[in-house]
Amino acid sequence: HLALVGRIMRAITFVLVILACAAGLTSALQRRRPSLCGHDNMFRMERSAIAAGVELPKEQWFVQKLDHFNHQDERSWKQLYYVNQTFWKPGGPIFFQVGGEGAISPGYVMYFQMAKYAQQYGALQVALEHRFYGKSRPFNDLATDNLAYLSSQQALADAAYFIQSFKSMMNADESPVITFGCSYPGSLAAWFRLKYPHVTVASVASSAPVQAELDFYQYLDVVDRSLSFFTGPQCDSLIQLATQQIQQLLQTKAGQTQLAQLFNWCSPISDPRDVPTFMSSLMGVWQGLVQYNDERPGVPDIAFLCNRLVQGGASPLAAYAKLSLQMLVPVGECLDISYANSVAQIANSSYSDDDVGIRQWIYQSCTEFGYFQTTDGDAQPFGDLVPTTYWLDQCKDAFGRPFDTEQLIYDTNVYYGGNNLTSGDGTNVLFVNGNIDPWSSLSVTEDIDGTLKAIFINGTAHCANVMQADPRSSPPALIEAQNKISSQIGEWLSAHTRNMLLRNQ
Repeated sequence: HLALVGRIMRAITFVLVILACAAGLTSALQRRRPSLCGHDNMFRMERSAIAAGVELPKEQWFVQKLDHFNHQDERSWKQLYYVNQTFWKPGGPIFFQVGGEGAISPGYVMYFQMAKYAQQYGALQVALEHRFYGKSRPFNDLATDNLAYLSSQQALADAAYFIQSFKSMMNADESPVITFGCSYPGSLAAWFRLKYPHVTVASVASSAPVQAELDFYQYLDVVDRSLSFFTGPQCDSLIQLATQQIQQLLQTKAGQTQLAQLFNWCSPISDPRDVPTFMSSLMGVWQGLVQYNDERPGVPDIAFLCNRLVQGGASPLAAYAKLSLQMLVPVGECLDISYANSVAQIANSSYSDDDVGIRQWIYQSCTEFGYFQTTDGDAQPFGDLVPTTYWLDQCKDAFGRPFDTEQLIYDTNVYYGGNNLTSGDGTNVLFVNGNIDPWSSLSVTEDIDGTLKAIFINGTAHCANVMQADPRSSPPALIEAQNKISSQIGEWLSAHTRNMLLRNQ
């Protein structure tokens, strides 16, 4: 396991990404981000390559427009990208990896499954970092006024402008581009093909939550089904019993004192919103566990943690508390349940050294996507104390102004089509999801027509198909899905070649 980085912070952001990956979970705030932790294997491979003396792709910088939709604004900034030409045959395709809500690294063009496809089809690989994340910083800070230039629409325009310039620079004007992404970048990949079909010939959109959703209660519904799918009803039942006891104790001062001791709170409840802060942290252990189940060998999975819960104590509450503290709080630390502390972290307008991008992603959630994971659904064991209003309060308090988030989410779905695409809305997009990934409920999981297709993988979690599978240990369904993706890429490239020959006749 990787070493802990920094102090575990308040109930919403307990765990930095490096710890989240190591423990197989995400904090409540990071859980609202679809991606991040599934790339831990890649970072480990990068470190091994460096230790072995392998030369990694170097940082390269592209002068990008600040505002693609205001032609009177001529400001620019530098955007990070990586290139890998190892397998490229001049005139061959370009495989474009979209960046998302975090920093990119050389591994994006070396260790994803995309590299296997590039080897098969003689493709050049290129990855472009998303504006405002990682080292791609249009401004020196993340002040709310500066974040007005952070949006998926600007990011797609970044990609289009970059690709057209990059192809010219590489003397590859005739090379077809296929776009790849998983999670939020998966959505971007799908939208890039739908909105810029003249720039990319096709897209593989993995674990792509293309449906913006204010009240994303379905997330916990999938967690509930996944717990039962892997371990039967007992684990789910124990969580529900423990949660019922917690909610009952929260109703009295004496009960709160008992919980403070049991869960080692840093401070007592002083704001009603401390309660959903606390509850979202507890359920966050299981949400992150399901989202990245079995994506890294040696990291606790659903079966392991459920077994610990079943064998953990004299009562469901005692076992639940013991396990929660083990997963959330390092020895010697306390559990911060303060809503005020959580908002203060989001409100910090400085870039973070760990490249997590918390403030940026919350801004996009508040102004474009929602994805607020609540306890409003009935088919889940985590109670009913984390409502939509809790997350909307964070939007207002962290950015210093009210957003009409519900209208903004509606606008996003109108602009992109959500997951209600129909035949004729676009072509050449392959949506790939795993059935235990909570984000799959906001994606496309069935074929729409012969060109908007879907692969739904039994027994896999978030972005599982994006990492290179191990034939010795990976589920057969995952390997089969990757083979199908490869075949689809071949069909797209063959069709493009035929179209070009006809055009040139």
